Amino acid sequence: MKIPVIPTVGNQFAQTGMAIGLLVCLFFSATLLSPRPALAEEPEILSPPADAIIYARGPLTHVIVRQKDTRTANQVRIRTSDDTLIAPVRIQPGKDYSYIHFEVPLIPGKNLFEITPSGKELSVKYRPLRSLLNAKFNAKNVYLFHRTEAIPASCSQCHNPDKIKPLEGISGQAQPLCYSCHKNILDQAVWKHSPAVNMQCLACHQKSESPLTISIPEGKVESTCFKCHTNKKSWLAKNHIHGPVGTGDCTVCHNPHGDNYYSQLWADGKAELCVACHTDKKTLIEDDSPIYYIHGILKGAGCTICHSPHATDIRFQLYKPINELCTSCHTALKGVTKGHPVGGHPNTGVKDPRRPERMLACTSCHNPHGSDFKFLLIGDILGGHVCSQCHN
Repeated sequence: MKIPVIPTVGNQFAQTGMAIGLLVCLFFSATLLSPRPALAEEPEILSPPADAIIYARGPLTHVIVRQKDTRTANQVRIRTSDDTLIAPVRIQPGKDYSYIHFEVPLIPGKNLFEITPSGKELSVKYRPLRSLLNAKFNAKNVYLFHRTEAIPASCSQCHNPDKIKPLEGISGQAQPLCYSCHKNILDQAVWKHSPAVNMQCLACHQKSESPLTISIPEGKVESTCFKCHTNKKSWLAKNHIHGPVGTGDCTVCHNPHGDNYYSQLWADGKAELCVACHTDKKTLIEDDSPIYYIHGILKGAGCTICHSPHATDIRFQLYKPINELCTSCHTALKGVTKGHPVGGHPNTGVKDPRRPERMLACTSCHNPHGSDFKFLLIGDILGGHVCSQCHN
């Protein structure tokens, strides 16, 4: 005879709990084991093209992917060579496609990216753009998005080219549509060029009006700069012109959009910018410089307190003749033509015995930048090693 089991309230709760737990386990197992929905169609990379060469001032570029399966567009990522996954900055749904926009970092040289989950690869080369003189925009594989038209047909569904009006004269309509892609050129800049901040992109980038084409000025860009900076043309008439000005490329020093230093310089204009080219002076501004005596002005006002970064009529692009310039700070010797360092010694008015092509000046005995000898002298004062260089 079977003894009936009388269910208790406790037994009922236990059985119910076990059933719920079993259902939860089954649900999560099914979720984890079930494959993610595959992309219905492999995404198409609209820009940049494979193996393109990218010139850019900053280590960043845009990758635009077009995905036909709009339901899975939010799954698409870009994997960098260091295994970093980059999410889109924008997904723009269209009539037949979703347009997926990425901002990806670049390193000089070859960059390899993978579009996941499709596994499609994109390889590009990045060449940092410092001077437009060095850029070879017409070389093979160089990628210019606006090479032949204002906006490619594949992008015109969202970016209407009719919204970009040709510029009439220097002052005209702004082009805010450009900033839908290019806003990053000013995002981090402290000092901003007025045409850029006012979105008058075509003031510099309009190549033709009809049809409207856009280009990057190259080579001698002074003609573009001097459209606004008309008073600067006088530099070209000076006797001593700084190399970048003489070659017509203002962008060697100035970022034409904006940068973190005064006058849109890409480095500190007191010294760091200068030694990028004048590398022989680089040790003078280092904190642990091996040079024992350094002219104090270099740590203060910097190179441009003595040298014009553009042009002057005086050799070495100095603002004044050497003795006048030196005595504007060392006022005790102002106007002295004879008697330093000893009575009767000329300070000006005669040729320099060491350098017959120059006149005697302060720099005949003193190095104006730095020296291993006291008073910035060109040799050790003890033993007459300075004097003997002229007085054999």
